[in-house]
Order: sequence, then structure tokens, then C-alpha cells
Amino acid sequence: MAGLKLEPVRFGDFLVEKKVIDEGQLLDALADHWMSGCRIGEAVVRRGYLSTTELRSRLNEFESLSTVYV
Repeated sequence: MAGLKLEPVRFGDFLVEKKVIDEGQLLDALADHWMSGCRIGEAVVRRGYLSTTELRSRLNEFESLSTVYV
């Protein structure tokens, strides 16, 4: 496994990969995040792209991700 570099998965990218939000929505939420300092999940909910319940569900899924070596 020498030479392998693991890259962290960002929550916003995770949401796009799962097709919960699209790239444009992620960019919009990121702009809100950068301007207000809120977390990306909060920005996604504030923008109306996800409900708080859906966000919690996706956050639990994201936090349970495991590292997989290929």
C-alpha cells in the first residue's frame, strides 16, 4: 500500500455523489457557508435543499463511512 494517499471526503461532495443535491446547489450553499461562517449542512437546509430530518439522516450516513483499501 506504499504510495497510496487517502483523500478526505467532504460532506458537500458526499451529498452531490449521493445525488441529494446537484453541483449548482452545492456551490450556492458553499457561498452561504463562506459568507456566514455556518456549517455546510446548515447552509443546505437554510437554502431549502434538504430538510433538517434529511440532513441528519445523511450526516449519520456520512459519519459512518469506512476507509476501503483497493
